[in-house]
Amino acid sequence: NSRSIDLGNGVSLTNKGYEDGMVIKYSSTGEVEWAQGIGGTDSDYINSVSETTDGGYIVGGYFKSSSIDLGNGISLTSKKSDDGMIIKYSSEGEVEWVQGVGGINNDYISSVAECKDGGYIVGGYFFSSSIYLGNGIGLDNKGGSDGMVIKYSSEGEVEWAKAIGETYADRIISVVESRDGGYIVGGYFYSSSLDLGNGISLTNKGSADGMVIKYGSSGEVEWAKRIGGTDYDDINSVAATNDGGCIVGGSFYSSID
Repeated sequence: NSRSIDLGNGVSLTNKGYEDGMVIKYSSTGEVEWAQGIGGTDSDYINSVSETTDGGYIVGGYFKSSSIDLGNGISLTSKKSDDGMIIKYSSEGEVEWVQGVGGINNDYISSVAECKDGGYIVGGYFFSSSIYLGNGIGLDNKGGSDGMVIKYSSEGEVEWAKAIGETYADRIISVVESRDGGYIVGGYFYSSSLDLGNGISLTNKGSADGMVIKYGSSGEVEWAKRIGGTDYDDINSVAATNDGGCIVGGSFYSSID
């Protein structure tokens, strides 16, 4: 079948329509142990995966299909257009819970990471005018795409959320917990300025500028850095370092001070 992949070890994946997301677990010697196809009749993507302390896995991406059957009696239904998705798997690849993130327009999850409290920090961006996340928490879009950072509990309940954006395309691409229990967030922004709260803002020098934002454990902004010049510059990846700082990576077209 041209729409299936033989991964070896008796494990295969069969496509349900257009692109399907996939999660594959390999052994230390590169032998496939299990695999999950994630998709329906339209295009569905996985962007980020991470192991969790219980031996399971947290997975993030987005889906265009109207519905996706994930197994274990758990499914996802799209609100309209593309919706973000966060899926928690057990160590054996069984789905435990899922969260759809979206409104009536396109919304995406770019990055997922586990936190020391057993919960999860999630980053992405959204075009919908508003997104309801549950627990009385929602996000409102100010124009174009706005970045989003969402903190979930270990059971997938939303604890807090931040929208990051103004009138143009502003996006969060990478998130991670920092050594002090806060969060490092990276991405880029086209808006002329961003008010991040706590008296902290970023001003764009032209085209897209990269951004790195440090949040405290409860989602209050502590500091932010703009990285860019008059051309296109972005941050694609952030990681916490053992000295309490962070290392970030991206690309730049400008001359940058």
